[in-house]
Amino acid sequence: MSKRFVLDPFGDKYAHRTSSMLSSEIRDLLAVTARRDIISLAGGLPYTQAMNPDMILGLVEEILRDDCAAALQYGPTDGYAPLKRSLVEIMREEGTPCLPEDIIVTNGAQQGLEIISKIFINPGDDIVTEAPSYVGALNSFLSYQPRIHAIPVDEEGILLDRLKETLEGLSVQGRKVKFIYTVPNFHNPAGVTMSTERRYGLLQLAEAFDCLVVEDNPYGLLRFEGEPCPTLRSLDESRVIYLGTLSKIFSAGMRIGWVAAPHPVLEKLLLAKQSADLCTSSFTQRIAHLYFASQDWRGQVRQLVEIYRERRNVMLEAMEEFLSGIASWTRPQGGLFLWVTLPEFIKTSDMLASAIDAKVAYVPGRGFFPYEGGENSMRLNFSYPEPDMVWEGIKRLSKVVKREVALAKALGMEGKASGRSRTKE
Repeated sequence: MSKRFVLDPFGDKYAHRTSSMLSSEIRDLLAVTARRDIISLAGGLPYTQAMNPDMILGLVEEILRDDCAAALQYGPTDGYAPLKRSLVEIMREEGTPCLPEDIIVTNGAQQGLEIISKIFINPGDDIVTEAPSYVGALNSFLSYQPRIHAIPVDEEGILLDRLKETLEGLSVQGRKVKFIYTVPNFHNPAGVTMSTERRYGLLQLAEAFDCLVVEDNPYGLLRFEGEPCPTLRSLDESRVIYLGTLSKIFSAGMRIGWVAAPHPVLEKLLLAKQSADLCTSSFTQRIAHLYFASQDWRGQVRQLVEIYRERRNVMLEAMEEFLSGIASWTRPQGGLFLWVTLPEFIKTSDMLASAIDAKVAYVPGRGFFPYEGGENSMRLNFSYPEPDMVWEGIKRLSKVVKREVALAKALGMEGKASGRSRTKE
C-alpha cells in the first residue's frame, strides 16, 4: 500500500477491536532486510535453499497429471484426508499419539492461533502467555481484547511459581484463565526449552485451575542436542490444544499448519475456519502429502538440523568473541533463535536505525511482550544467513552495541531507562 499520509474517513466505522491490532515489527522489517547489502538476523526464515527444486517440480507434475481436477477444486474444511494421515506420522516422530480425526488443517499455524482466539476470547477475558512470547500469537490474542498475564521464562521455560501466583490471584478475584499459551520447544523468541519437570507442573496447574493449554510446536523436530522432552499433548490430550506447522520442516510458502484438539473444541474450530476461508488449498495439501508419502523427509529434517546446528554454533562463537561481558544470551538446543539481553540503558528499538546503517538487522525485544518489557533485548535468527554472514552480522552488530554503550557512559546515562511500550487495554 502507498506510504503517503491520508486521513482515514472511516474511523468511526471500525470495530473497537481494531484499536488493539498491531503490526508485527518482524513483518515491518522485511522490506528493509530484503536489501542485499543488509545481513538480516531478523526474520525467522527457514533455509528453503536446502530443498531440491527438481523434486518439488516432480511432485507438482505428478499431481497435475494424476489428480488435476481435484487439486484445483475446493476441499473439505478439516483438510485433505491423506495429508492428515501424514501429519499423524509427523506427530508420532515426536512421540505424540494422534488420530486423523483429531486434526484440522489450517493455513499455517498462524490461522490456528487466530481461530483459537476467535472461539475462546471475549473482551476482558484472562489468558496467560510467556514473557517474552511469539509476536504472531500476541497480535492474534490482542485483537480480541483480553487481559494478558505474561509470565517470565528462564532457561527451563515458564516460571511455575509465578504462574501459580497469578492463577491464585485471579481465582481469589473470581476470575478464571481461559488458556495458557506456550512454545515449549526451542522457544520463539527466547530459544529456551521447557524442562520435562515443568511440563508436568504446568499441566498440574492447568488442571487445578481448570484452564486449557495451547501448545505451539513449530520447532520440535529441529533439535541439535540433548534428550527430547514429551510434548504437552502426549501428557494430557484432554486439556491441550496442539499447533503444528510444515513451515519449518518443509515449506513456509505452502502455508500448511494444523490443530489437534479435544473433539468439542475441534468442532468449534471447524466452524471458525469455515467462516474464515472455507478450506485450505487443495493443491498445496496434495503437494505436501505426496512429499511426506514419497520422499525421505526424515533425512531432509536431519540435513536441516545439521545446517542450523552449524549456524547456531557460529553465532554463539561470534557472540562470545565480540559481545562477551556486554550482553547475555540464551544457548538454544534447537530451533532458529537466540535471545540477547543488553544493558538496561540500551533501547534496542532506538538502536535499530544505527544497526541498519551498519548493514545488519535484528528484531527489537519489546514486540514480544503484550504491554511492556524487552526494551533492552533483541531476537537474533541464525537459520537463514550463511555461516560467514552470521559471523559478520554479529561483528557488525557488536560495533553498534559498543558505540551505544560508549555514548551512554559518556553522557552518564547508564542508570536511566526509558522506552515505549504497548498500552494495556
